[in-house]
Amino acid sequence: MIIKPDNYTYETMPEYMDDVPGARRIKADLDLITVDYIPDVVYDTKDGVDLHLQILQPKIFNKEDVLFPCIIYVQGSAWKKQNCYRDIPNLSKLASRGYFVAIVEYRHSEIAHFPAQIIDTKNAARYVLAHKEEYCIDANRTIIMGNSSGGHTSSMVGMTFRSGLFDEPINDEILDFKGIVNLYGSIELTLRYGFPITLDSQLPTSPEGMVMGWNILEHMEETEKANSKTYAAYDYPPMLIMHGTKDRLVFCQQSVNLFQACQEAGKDVTFYLVEGSDHGGPAFYQEEVLDIYEAFFAKCFKKNNASKEAL
Repeated sequence: MIIKPDNYTYETMPEYMDDVPGARRIKADLDLITVDYIPDVVYDTKDGVDLHLQILQPKIFNKEDVLFPCIIYVQGSAWKKQNCYRDIPNLSKLASRGYFVAIVEYRHSEIAHFPAQIIDTKNAARYVLAHKEEYCIDANRTIIMGNSSGGHTSSMVGMTFRSGLFDEPINDEILDFKGIVNLYGSIELTLRYGFPITLDSQLPTSPEGMVMGWNILEHMEETEKANSKTYAAYDYPPMLIMHGTKDRLVFCQQSVNLFQACQEAGKDVTFYLVEGSDHGGPAFYQEEVLDIYEAFFAKCFKKNNASKEAL
């Protein structure tokens, strides 16, 4: 087969159909989702420090008009400097199912105390929404999700974004999360013995003490402002909580307490105890759990559509 050079499109490029003895043919599945990784996108600069996003962008070959749901994901780090690359392989599993994922870097506890992490994450979401056309995002289907200290941040963001608390907007984009996913979050800083292997727990040198900037034992009432369950009666979308039953870093009682507080407030909350799991790990990305995430997302998006129809 011979072809002459031309300005071919995919549609006009002739397919090679010559018979090649010994060669085998397979049919290309052109509807499969591929994932592009866009590293180190600066979404804001605070006090001379650039804050970045790690972006996982799903695509379908030759279908540029497809819009994907968006997950704003907060990487846990005990509120210290994050390794925002760590969960890219795991989160790629969600991206390959058709979800745009932006992994958020926040100001860590050595340069900024609470609520800087909440403020930063809300602004990261605003940056993404401002670029929704570039990233092929369906802004009406956005989830806030995070693990460990990122679970704390994601729950605080999701539970307060409608209230105006902990917010210093960088643009005019309106946040409208449809669901919250809190994975083994460190969400109750005042819970005594809530961090089993943190021997200096709640002292100024502990992770939770560092993010607050004080000895929590001496500032219990002020610290309750950083407890997710404090906002259980606020207006927020459905929440999914997952926590390992053998978590040594963040005692699962923290998630139990949040779940019960949300239930008592009459909120839409789902809780899974992951039997035998420690703090994170592959259990939270096994196929069964990925299916749980997807079912939760679908419920959140369907509930939002139903609300619009009711209006």
